[in-house]
Amino acid sequence: MFTRKQNKSAPENAISTTQPEIIPMREEQTGVSTPTVSEEKTNTIIARDVVFEGNITANELVHIYGKVIGNITGKDNTVKVMLNGQVTGNITSKELVVNGKVEGECLSDSISIENNGEIHGVIQYTSLSIKKGGILSGQAKVKNAAIQAEKVTVLKDKIKQEVPEKNIASL
Repeated sequence: MFTRKQNKSAPENAISTTQPEIIPMREEQTGVSTPTVSEEKTNTIIARDVVFEGNITANELVHIYGKVIGNITGKDNTVKVMLNGQVTGNITSKELVVNGKVEGECLSDSISIENNGEIHGVIQYTSLSIKKGGILSGQAKVKNAAIQAEKVTVLKDKIKQEVPEKNIASL
């Protein structure tokens, strides 16, 4: 269907001024479709020397190498405050990894404070890890703590019902 034009061979020391010929291929030939905008993964990166003032709403990965003054919000995203990165504002995400500095409220399922990480403010989490050298200055609250306490109470009551009263006194 497509044919390549035959160029006369030039001497080895001659400089070629012709552009290489590009042969277009149809999608059916390659078997690969180009992704649409909804299929592409999008990442947000604030570079090292950038100061961003405003709020960020993202549902994918957010890397902060520079400084953000504002809130970062996302439902199912991961926010990473990298070494020397700074955030002054609230962060709401599924996963938060801090190796820089955060001043504000952090609400996340999983919070990890790395060796050089600092969080100054209130954090709410389901899972928390702080590596040696990491700093947490403020309040820490476990998400769904009321539900966890309720489950423990129900378990105690269930054990009392299963064990006869005579045996409880001997325990």
